[in-house]
Amino acid sequence: MKVKKLVLLALLVAMFSASVAVAAENYVRKVDNFIILVDRSGSMDEKYVGTKDKKIVLAKALLERMNGMIPELGYMGGLNTAAPAGELQGMEAYSNAGYGASLAKVPTLIGSNPTPLGPGLAALEPALQGAVGRNAVIILSDGQENLGEGSLQVAAAMAEKYDVCFHTISFADTVNGNQALLDAITALKPCGVGASAAQLADDAALKQFVQDVFYDTAAVDPCSLDDDNDGVNNCIDKCPDTIKGLAVDADGCPIADIVTLKIHFDFDKSDIKPEYYQELADFASYMRQQQSFTVVEIAGHTDSVGSDEYNQKLSERRAKAVRDYMVNELGMDDKLFSAVGYGESKPIATNDTDAGRAENRRILAELKGVFKKK
Repeated sequence: MKVKKLVLLALLVAMFSASVAVAAENYVRKVDNFIILVDRSGSMDEKYVGTKDKKIVLAKALLERMNGMIPELGYMGGLNTAAPAGELQGMEAYSNAGYGASLAKVPTLIGSNPTPLGPGLAALEPALQGAVGRNAVIILSDGQENLGEGSLQVAAAMAEKYDVCFHTISFADTVNGNQALLDAITALKPCGVGASAAQLADDAALKQFVQDVFYDTAAVDPCSLDDDNDGVNNCIDKCPDTIKGLAVDADGCPIADIVTLKIHFDFDKSDIKPEYYQELADFASYMRQQQSFTVVEIAGHTDSVGSDEYNQKLSERRAKAVRDYMVNELGMDDKLFSAVGYGESKPIATNDTDAGRAENRRILAELKGVFKKK
């Protein structure tokens, strides 16, 4: 039983991973490198207004939720703390699992730490010096600072020197915090994104924040998509919900199962010659093997000799002759058949030769509701 549960779990994980991978194909990353900076100053040890939890506890939980929403697009990611400054993960290839393990190391016990946010920012410089490409720093803080160099000045210098987009998740509240400082850091470059922890308690808002910071949705050419996987793109597919495994035509529509009965008629005749009895017996056997058809259309065709009106009647007599043989001689249910004449309207060969005209004097049988397989 345990083995079965493990196998099922593995399949579910594989399916989820595949769906994430498919979704990520349509994403284009906005940044190449990011560092998340978690403020651990004394004020972050206080309860966030309107909740029963400390700010640092909420910050860690928010980061864990956010980590599950970041698509794996080849980022380099780091994780640091401020107050005191520390590195929990150096810049390395981002994965949800790997970064999640680093987030688990964020300490939630603070005590009376001072609030040197500026030095915490300055401590990111070595990682940014070695980063190649576009950089982002995401700060989780309430904006309080009472020690060290001013964080706005530090952030401004880094934004200029390393082309950093600063994004902020604010825990500033009506009791303790400096929202103006966080807003000023966010506004250092137009790419900055800011939101409050209260706003990001909503999953949809957090997902939007992640997209605003990390990636764009690439424009997808609808003509590159094939939703029913039949080999015909959506732009020209006239049958967009084709069942998997069916052969389709150029319009993406299933190809009807049409059997050409090798029964040929003499000129101006509709009687079935004995040499074709086995052909009809074989077709009756084939019909009995099918499960899904609703009716079989027996279609009669003629050559072009004679008037259109005469040939129409002749084709109808030929179709009826085949239907009657199937019912009266082979015991098939007459409700399964319809007999239709098409006259000379659908030739398959030239009508200028005896051989061509003989080919056109034919019978086709279409099993309605049965389609060819790939």
